[in-house]
Amino acid sequence: MKLYCSNGSPFARKVRIVLAEKGLAYEADIQDRVRPVDEAPGPTLAVPVLDDGGRRLWESDLIVDYLLRTYPDSRPAADMAATPPLSPWMARPDRHWDDMTTLATLASCATSVVNIRLMGNDGITPENSDYLARQKTRIERCLDWLEQRVTDEGFAVGWFSIMDIAFLCPMAFCEAREIMPWRGRRKLDALFDRHCARPSLLATPVNPKR
Repeated sequence: MKLYCSNGSPFARKVRIVLAEKGLAYEADIQDRVRPVDEAPGPTLAVPVLDDGGRRLWESDLIVDYLLRTYPDSRPAADMAATPPLSPWMARPDRHWDDMTTLATLASCATSVVNIRLMGNDGITPENSDYLARQKTRIERCLDWLEQRVTDEGFAVGWFSIMDIAFLCPMAFCEAREIMPWRGRRKLDALFDRHCARPSLLATPVNPKR
């Protein structure tokens, strides 16, 4: 198994966390830069991309769903095990559409965070761009919506869910890159702080600001 990724991408980190949680060995092709078009491992020109025995997949939610379905019995090493356990599904069977809507909202939020960061490299900010101002508003609206749906134990009680991971990764990226202040929502703040020391997150840190 080979994962094309970077140490900064919140989308790649989501996959790396799931691999760590499931104790799956893989080779990491890490490049902390924008790969030239002719070196891109997939047609989306983005990471993560997973190659598993010749099956090549891209986009983080697709890869995570594949890992959960293909390796349902994989377990982490003792030093990576944590409570609550990783959920065995993307969405709870009895709340499928509710959870898929939450995942879609988290994906939109993450995309906006990354858009602000990438365009900021060219000096474009929410203060001088109507497009990025809308992206910032979208992040805030998504977080307000999520705060109303998360519980004091996360997005799925009793589990470390993919929804939890999909929230943690872009918000850690947001803080590490100093993109915008996002805190101030009690349950989301608590969810973020509660998992900071989880072994899979410690094993997949966001690289320093660049």
